Amino acid sequence: MTSAELIGRRDQAFAASPDLTWLSGLLIIAAITFNALLCFVNTHVAPISNAYVVGSEAIIITVTILACYRFIDPKYALIITTIIVYTAVLAFLRALISPDEGMNLKVARDFLIPVIFFLFGKGANNIKVADRIVYVATTIILIFAVFEFVSLDAFLKVFSVVDYYVARGTLDAADPSLQWANGLMMSGMRPPDQGRELLSFLGGHRVSSLFLEPIGLGNFGCLIAFWAIARSRMEHRLRLWSIAAGIVLIVLSDTRFNASFFVLGVFLLLVSPRLTTPVVVVLPFVAMAALYIAAASALPQDLLLQGLSLKDRLLYSGGVLLKFDLSNWIGVKASQTFDSGYAYVISNVGLLGFTAFWLWFMTLSGRSRAFYAFRNTAAVYFAALFCISASQFTIKTAALLWFLMGALSVAQNREAMVQARARESACPAN
Repeated sequence: MTSAELIGRRDQAFAASPDLTWLSGLLIIAAITFNALLCFVNTHVAPISNAYVVGSEAIIITVTILACYRFIDPKYALIITTIIVYTAVLAFLRALISPDEGMNLKVARDFLIPVIFFLFGKGANNIKVADRIVYVATTIILIFAVFEFVSLDAFLKVFSVVDYYVARGTLDAADPSLQWANGLMMSGMRPPDQGRELLSFLGGHRVSSLFLEPIGLGNFGCLIAFWAIARSRMEHRLRLWSIAAGIVLIVLSDTRFNASFFVLGVFLLLVSPRLTTPVVVVLPFVAMAALYIAAASALPQDLLLQGLSLKDRLLYSGGVLLKFDLSNWIGVKASQTFDSGYAYVISNVGLLGFTAFWLWFMTLSGRSRAFYAFRNTAAVYFAALFCISASQFTIKTAALLWFLMGALSVAQNREAMVQARARESACPAN
């Protein structure tokens, strides 16, 4: 067996498939834009309900599983089965304890998306396809972002955002706060007394583009900028357009978290993963402990989310954890977890389930330094954002993130095979 064959044996099951080239692009773009499409249908064709949203996500996930079933080895088949069974059992127990909450299986989707789309990206096994998907998605999102910013009234005539979220049941049509949102999701406008954080002269409007929510656009902006930096280091060629586009989307969405994290993310991408990995492994558990201690040390009134500052949101998040009992920590009791990502995850899969997910995340391996730097940056992003949100689970950005991570995990292996073959062809046979 040649050395090139030895190098490629590990990822033999993930050989490049031409059938996945177009399908991967279609599914990722669909995951990003299907909410906007449903919003358009609700605005111009017929009313929709939350069942349309759930059904659309189910179709995308199911097709993705079918597309990469050839690449699912016994290890990942066991992981997928475990996620489904484990989350279903916990959901059943929560329904028994709190019948009013019903049987909520949404968390199964949250944890299936990382595994399935990582496999999908690995199965596509083509870093150039991943690059093209990023370029196409960024171009589409940027066009609609500029359209929304330049002509909000025209944008809302095409996408009646608030009506869509009312139809889904996410918003209450009688909520008085919808009046100052001007037809957008409530987070789409900064309150007059707060104002825009990034480039205040742009006004209080926070752009959402096809994500329909500013946080989604900000998350996307960070993701494509980090991808561009990772790929720039791999190719020794600066992908300035993608980095600039990501920054523009972060600014337009006025997402304070993403603007702050962007600086940290660039640092993480440039530092050796050997230095960052030990910190990243324990980071979410340190963060939870810090939130818990901060809440325990605060006054009761400080835990009620009375303001919109980062401090208020962190104290609220810690306050939710502070109220947890044993049944919450093992994931068998439902809890109100608004804007508290850690509380959402723990109350749905338990501390054990979250630990298992994090260990899987941190044991993902690749063939390049760029993969480990990108993985660690994404992990820190998850751990930090969990303090104030669980938006990193939404398929609108999670599908792209995990697909890119999967594609990046095998990219260097393919290059190593080419180099090995070149060395063998240059050496005379024995």
